[in-house]
Amino acid sequence: IEAWLERYPSIPVVLDLHRDAAEDAEGRYVATSCTASGADAAQLMLVCGTDYGGLPHPNWRGNLAFAAQLQLALEQADPGICRPLDLRCERFNQHATAMSLLVEVGSVGDTLARALPAAQSLGRALARLLTQA
Repeated sequence: IEAWLERYPSIPVVLDLHRDAAEDAEGRYVATSCTASGADAAQLMLVCGTDYGGLPHPNWRGNLAFAAQLQLALEQADPGICRPLDLRCERFNQHATAMSLLVEVGSVGDTLARALPAAQSLGRALARLLTQA
């Protein structure tokens, strides 16, 4: 991330894409489920780190504000696409910019076919949010 930001300092947003490792009480993988733009989709979860784990992270409040705006844009377009925003003590490299987030695209129980519509919804919401500024 740091090398790319050094090479392209105008990059405003850094996203770290993952899928959640959600399991039930018996250790079975859990799938998330919703409808995004009429398609069966996995849910998204925005994860925002803080500096409470001890590492410096001066941007975390900006990241949290960005996460809240993105979650609102996602939910307005595709109600139910988002799981609750997850605020954590770790910083997850989110100190790099004031608009950095970790995004869980579904979970290990979801298929690629369900993750793709969720990712497309994320892309559309990001485009709307970033072009409004």
